[in-house]
Amino acid sequence: MEFNGYAKYVFLVSFFLLLSSCFFNKGIVKKTFVRKNVDISYIKKVAVLTFENHTKHETANEIARDITITEILAMDIFDVVGKSFVNAVINEEVGDDENPVFDKVTLKRISRKLHCNGLILGSVDSYEDKRDGGYTYPVVTLTLRLIDGKTGMVLWQTSGTKTGYSISERLLGIKPKDINELTFDLIESLLSSLK
Repeated sequence: MEFNGYAKYVFLVSFFLLLSSCFFNKGIVKKTFVRKNVDISYIKKVAVLTFENHTKHETANEIARDITITEILAMDIFDVVGKSFVNAVINEEVGDDENPVFDKVTLKRISRKLHCNGLILGSVDSYEDKRDGGYTYPVVTLTLRLIDGKTGMVLWQTSGTKTGYSISERLLGIKPKDINELTFDLIESLLSSLK
């Protein structure tokens, strides 16, 4: 009789944890734009430009940029121009600014100099650890866009947020993923709409 009561208790707790992980874990929220009547399969080689940083974390944009380059290559979406070549051309075109502004004319020149037909731009809007009582979890918000190198037109843009918050992990005392793991997950999810 005691075992049945214990078994029911374990079942109910397990069921609650399963439901909470399915319904209350925010996971990834994203929105994607793809230009109508444009087949982006002609884009074969891209340059990943400097990301904007709208956070207090000084290197969040460079971390997100490096992870984006890695994920584009790992997912075999495009060939990618080497980061050092891209940085050299950006310095020629807009100077050594941490958050350069790229207009259409500059984007077209950068694309021509780097011999690529697409440019990836991005911004990091949130890159922080949030606290809820004694529970701390990371939150990352990013925007990525693909620009046609000849026209400067936005072909694809996606924005998303991923949170490490999980009721079930919080109840069980499990440490959430760190902010870099979360960034990998978010960027992979955002880029998946290009495949």
